[in-house]
Amino acid sequence: MPSALNFRRALVALLVLASPAYAQDTASAPWTREVLKSVKLNEQRTLFVATPDGYQGSTARYPVLVLLDANDRPQFTAAVANVRFLASRNAIPPLIVLGIVNGKDRTHDMTPPATGPTAKSFPTAGGVGALTDFIVDEAIPMIRSKYRTLPTTILAGHSFGGLYALHVAATKPGIFAGIIAMSPSLWWNDTTVAVTYADAIAKATATPRLFATSGGLEASIDRSTRRFVSRLDSIKPASLAFAFRHYPDDTHGLTPAPSLVDGLRFVFEPVTLTKLPINQLRPGVDSATVVNAVIETEQTYARGAKSLGLPEHLPEPVLNSLGYTVLQGLKMPNVAIWMFRRNATYYPESANVYDSLGDALLAKGDTSAAKAEFRRVGEVAVRGGKPMPDETRQKLDALEHATQAGKPKPQ
Repeated sequence: MPSALNFRRALVALLVLASPAYAQDTASAPWTREVLKSVKLNEQRTLFVATPDGYQGSTARYPVLVLLDANDRPQFTAAVANVRFLASRNAIPPLIVLGIVNGKDRTHDMTPPATGPTAKSFPTAGGVGALTDFIVDEAIPMIRSKYRTLPTTILAGHSFGGLYALHVAATKPGIFAGIIAMSPSLWWNDTTVAVTYADAIAKATATPRLFATSGGLEASIDRSTRRFVSRLDSIKPASLAFAFRHYPDDTHGLTPAPSLVDGLRFVFEPVTLTKLPINQLRPGVDSATVVNAVIETEQTYARGAKSLGLPEHLPEPVLNSLGYTVLQGLKMPNVAIWMFRRNATYYPESANVYDSLGDALLAKGDTSAAKAEFRRVGEVAVRGGKPMPDETRQKLDALEHATQAGKPKPQ
């Protein structure tokens, strides 16, 4: 029978094992494999990059989610799917997901220096600084050079990855706009980091939106995370956006799925479209109420976007969708025309905004103005190196034929 000490060490090792050696076949995966020779780590590292739906047909730029332990194929697959699901429901913006695949020594890469019994159990610990240099100075710049990104960057990690994420939040608080620490291994160094990290985060002048989680069936992590949460709650300034979520029925291996979903929703809560004033309108409202709701929506979104370093105008597809809701659902073509014109002002090089404006003008009965907007779709598309969309061409041809049919025949 093993000794009690050996049993506890084996249990600790099991708790921190968050990245099984799943196959890394990406032939059919919804992401791209990038390989980078790292000077900071002195080794070749693999990155997975998942772009949002519609990326290829768009010119938009996107925030970046940096996700650790990307070689855990089921976890990374679920993360990419959940990011796309949340974006499709307007709960978060569409994101580029940058997966950091583990190197030859995950424990070394993701842990701060160890002391006491922790140092004896994990003799290779302490490489957190080099991993940060790799992510910040090499991986993210490479992604920014090859993909259309926005400066806003979020970091998420589980277990040792969660410990790493809180270390970054405590020591380099200005790098990431949001930190999601999923079941962080805050038992590290006899849980002393739970207090030192909380103190450092509370004192920082530039703090990310911070989200931490733990499961009810991971005892040592649950206790140490609650210690961190209690300490931070007792000293945090009002300016720090922090939330903790506990999953009472989840083991260590199950917490990443709900943690990432809830964490992303918390980080992007200031720009969550589902809570904006325009979405609170109901049938029967008058046009003045709708106009005021649109203006208030734009102002609310701008404040939230500014806090996250995002562009402050409503995204073009969002205002476009709201315009069709007003046009088709509320039957207010004049208000829809006003909304589509605003969208064209914000995004003048988008062919789609003029197509939508043409639809609204057509619904009002102004066929001449509608045809002018449909023609503009072609002009903008050509400037962008693309042909006029078939749908717009068909609408324009139908209007031209109708005009010709309505002309008196020569005698």
